[in-house]
Amino acid sequence: MTNEYFKYATNPYQYDAETMDWKKEGLPRSPTRQLFQEYLKTNLVVKGKSVIDIGSGMGQLFPLLKQLGAVEINGIEPSIKNVQISKYFYPDIEIYEDTLAKADIKKSFDVAVSVMVFEHIPDLAKAFKKIVNFLKPNGLFYLIVAEKSYAEQPRFDYKLDVVDIGNGEVIVKTVRPLGIIYDILRPNENYIKAAQLQGLVLEKKLSIKPISVLIKLAPKYLDFIDTTMSHLFIFRKNGNLA
Repeated sequence: MTNEYFKYATNPYQYDAETMDWKKEGLPRSPTRQLFQEYLKTNLVVKGKSVIDIGSGMGQLFPLLKQLGAVEINGIEPSIKNVQISKYFYPDIEIYEDTLAKADIKKSFDVAVSVMVFEHIPDLAKAFKKIVNFLKPNGLFYLIVAEKSYAEQPRFDYKLDVVDIGNGEVIVKTVRPLGIIYDILRPNENYIKAAQLQGLVLEKKLSIKPISVLIKLAPKYLDFIDTTMSHLFIFRKNGNLA
């Protein structure tokens, strides 16, 4: 079961599955997407900068990045469906239909952003190394990941199956009304250590909890008002790295 779940969790095309209605789940106006954007809005520094959105989905972050003054936006997204949708709505933005591991991009960026994508990354060291290669010296990486203790606890009408894979990490199979998702959930220190080993310095970590925008759109989150649901890490590339 462990190998099977790991294969599903790291499958870059799981959002293309016929059983996943990601067009609804991943909509920019979905409650959790709005929550993430509220936290990013007050922390992103992108005015006059070039940005790469890793796991750009249907382009949910593109309007916010434009609003905040980014002068160049690129995306990396493996899902065929998501790429088709985002290219239709944002024809002016270059989107690479590929995984982070395989993406071959020759230019570098001031800022990289990734929201709820590293739950599907099999190798953190390789992923952070790729991020470092994308960034200019002193470039910033904004990473949002799920809080392990929250994502593996029973909630709403979801059905969960949790498999321990060692090193404090688990894979969770979450059966939702809109489809099944497999995620790798990791302790915070696993992300921080892996990032630091590749030359990224942690500048800030924020706990993401339900706020008014989420409660208004989805009152069911009132039960988790004081619960950390996810985290926003802000890393800076060591300026001495080329």
